[in-house]
Amino acid sequence: MAIGTWFAALVAASSMGVSALPTQSKDVRDVNFAIPSALTSSHLYGAPANNFSCTSSRNPVVMLHGLSASREVDLNLLQYELNNRGYCTFSLTYGAHPIPSWIGGLDDMTKSAKQIAGFIHEVKQKTGATKVDIVGHSEGGVQSIYVPMTQDGIADIVEHIVALGPAVHGATYFGFTDLWYTGGDLTRALVGQLLDVVGCPACEQLAVDGLVTNQFTQAAKIAQPGNKVTVIGSTKDTLVPVEVSTIDEPDVNNVLVQTTCPDDPVGHAGLAWDRSVWRLIVNALEETDEEVYKCEQGLPF
Repeated sequence: MAIGTWFAALVAASSMGVSALPTQSKDVRDVNFAIPSALTSSHLYGAPANNFSCTSSRNPVVMLHGLSASREVDLNLLQYELNNRGYCTFSLTYGAHPIPSWIGGLDDMTKSAKQIAGFIHEVKQKTGATKVDIVGHSEGGVQSIYVPMTQDGIADIVEHIVALGPAVHGATYFGFTDLWYTGGDLTRALVGQLLDVVGCPACEQLAVDGLVTNQFTQAAKIAQPGNKVTVIGSTKDTLVPVEVSTIDEPDVNNVLVQTTCPDDPVGHAGLAWDRSVWRLIVNALEETDEEVYKCEQGLPF
């Protein structure tokens, strides 16, 4: 899941202050930080290997996971599906926490942007492709737009960008960010410092008035020239509502799942696994409007 229950608890604790965090009662060296076996044994876990010798008539696709996810869990099922359709896909776990290292997307987003940019250059170089496409979910959707905007040379080598539920205008985390302003800018700054201390600077940077959100606000243009940007949102997404993800620029195609599948209740996390959404992703990459997949009832969270 792009944003897990542990993260909701973290944000709630941040809103209440440092005193709300549990007291450390165990030596960190005694904690098992390995990937839980229940996760690795699940059919939902695992991504295809990055095969740089893969050939296709289409652009290689870089897949960017969401906050607290990884290359192994989030867009991995879509990655297999795109492989079956003849795409060469590539993914990485970016912004991983040092402990445990299998949880990605938590680190400073500006650092992650550099990491992602390096990976995009690597994919282009090793595959010999002229252009690269990007598909990102949640924070990965934000990065799919942020990296071409901020990293030199990336916009020139990217063609299609498909962002699923990107919090471009600032995540509110189900309203918790309102509590961050209880004491005005002072408490807002303290919450940012707390999130940095506990190991999730990205949580603050994605929020309203966060570093990345403010960069989007101040940018003369979010979507870069030559990039064909599609933003996919759901009217049922309560974590990143449509108004938060929409980019109101002439070169951006903002698409709602419910336009083609009106009865689909898919929520934010479910965007990664819903075939109603996969249809829109393939349509964006191939610049068609074919009914690649039938509508389905996506996960409502």
